[in-house]
Amino acid sequence: MGNLNTLTKTNYFNEGFTMPSLGEIKIIKIEDELRICPDCGYEYGFHTSLINANANKDDPVKSTRQLYRVILICPECGARYDVGWKIPAAEWGNRIVKTPALHLSRL
Repeated sequence: MGNLNTLTKTNYFNEGFTMPSLGEIKIIKIEDELRICPDCGYEYGFHTSLINANANKDDPVKSTRQLYRVILICPECGARYDVGWKIPAAEWGNRIVKTPALHLSRL
């Protein structure tokens, strides 16, 4: 049997593997480097997923800024880690800033 990442999807299921179940999200701190899974020892990094940071909050004052938690997932065992990274949702429509033109002849 091969490593999860060296098998094709067809071979993966034909060899009797099951997809790893996603574990509870564990909060961990990055020391010098984080590429080895603390749970299973897998050495080749992580997949990522995004979770809405405001999804389960019952705060009556809702933020207008959508923020996501970046979750690292071990592709070998399914362990999930939160290292404290948060990213805002892209606001593509608001990227253009209109400013009045300044003519050099008026300087």
